[in-house]
Amino acid sequence: MRILATGGGTGGHVYPALEIALGAKARGHQVEFWGSNRGQEGAACEKAGMEFRGFESGPVYRLTSLRGLKSLAALLKVTTQVKAQMAGRGFDAVFATGGYSAAPVLNAARKLGVPLVLHEQNSVPGRTNLIMGRYAFAVCTAFKATAKHFPAGKVKRVGMPVRQVLRESAAQGRLPVGQAAHPSILVMGGSQGSQALNDMALSTALRMADRPLSWTHITGLTHFESTMESLARMGIRSEYSVKSYLQAPELADAFCQSDVAVCRSGAGTLAELAAFRRPSILVPYPAAFHDHQYHNALEFADLGAADVIRQGDLDPAVLESRILGWLNDPERVDAARKALAEWDVPDAVDLVLDIVESAGPARK
Repeated sequence: MRILATGGGTGGHVYPALEIALGAKARGHQVEFWGSNRGQEGAACEKAGMEFRGFESGPVYRLTSLRGLKSLAALLKVTTQVKAQMAGRGFDAVFATGGYSAAPVLNAARKLGVPLVLHEQNSVPGRTNLIMGRYAFAVCTAFKATAKHFPAGKVKRVGMPVRQVLRESAAQGRLPVGQAAHPSILVMGGSQGSQALNDMALSTALRMADRPLSWTHITGLTHFESTMESLARMGIRSEYSVKSYLQAPELADAFCQSDVAVCRSGAGTLAELAAFRRPSILVPYPAAFHDHQYHNALEFADLGAADVIRQGDLDPAVLESRILGWLNDPERVDAARKALAEWDVPDAVDLVLDIVESAGPARK
């Protein structure tokens, strides 16, 4: 098969699409990844050795403003350009994870009659997937709550693709909670980092300084220097490691060594927590589209695998209480790990690829 993969702008769309593209390539298919020159996909594809074709594309804003009308006009223009590039290339299927990068590719593919297979990572769909879902051959989902937003016959829950190096580490090197020398807390604010979480983690670590704890704090690239300055100014004496970013092998180690994570609730982060069977304290990003991070977090809370705290309700005393609630209750942790094991879908990539293949030439 000749497969076109797309999705991006942000890492939450790029990396699942790239995992599927790499998996398709490993199965012997011809695969190209198309996306915006403005997003993270070009660099990610180059690093992974995936063929990439870029175009100029950006978000579509609300159409009630001049900015929104201009962004729609730009999308229509790019769609025409992408359609011209796609015509005659013989693609058998398009796989997309959504995001503004996927919109012109999906529009062009629909007009050319190329079957669409979508993957919606979040419990509440993004705009691109929500619109294109009605035209798709199938809509793959990670969260159980997503199904109600799409035509029932098209939805297939396949789980969330997790980077292969993390998936392998989770299977081989997953330590039982509580096996490290000291209880360990992992703090991370998602692909963009979070100043609010960074500040709260430091204040909570200072409050808990008399306890034998180990902290691993991933700040995000833009927040590293300010966090280090705050750490020095506050004089935190506990075992506190601050990193701007961790490559996948180092991130796998951090998951393995942690007892509980404090983090945002993007779909990729939650899939990684499930893969490593780590309970969490989730602070949803308040500006997420349609509050999807909050709804993602609720599914994990319903599993008994996470506490959810709105950012406006977060303070050091609350965070300390929630951390201790996990560290002091091994039976609760065991139940969370079992629930995460049931929610997790380790073979998500293969399940998606089976669907993509079924949308191709044999279907015709």
